[in-house]
Amino acid sequence: MDQYQHLCRIAGKTWGINKNIRKLLYETVIERTLCHGAAAWGHNVTFRLRKKMDSIQRLFLLCITGAYRTTLTAALQVVTGLRPLHLQIQQETTYARVARARSSSNFFTLIYGIHI
Repeated sequence: MDQYQHLCRIAGKTWGINKNIRKLLYETVIERTLCHGAAAWGHNVTFRLRKKMDSIQRLFLLCITGAYRTTLTAALQVVTGLRPLHLQIQQETTYARVARARSSSNFFTLIYGIHI
């Protein structure tokens, strides 16, 4: 929540940093922080965790767009071009699993000459 407050302090609805820079800050700092370690825990995202991530992402989307607080979260995601956070985490988890599978198959190829 500190990151949200800091972002809102440097950017109001009509003043402060550009909306594109706000989005860039969200993608590079906030989203990376929230997705940290997703390879370890992202394969088992519960409904409760998904709702919590949606509510956290919503705060930042409202700050990025300057929209009214009654705007739907899905609409904010479409306007900003950002995917729901749980889908981003699933993607990163899948990438990590594929990378792990590739590295382990390369290991067997190098050591045992077996192609998996």
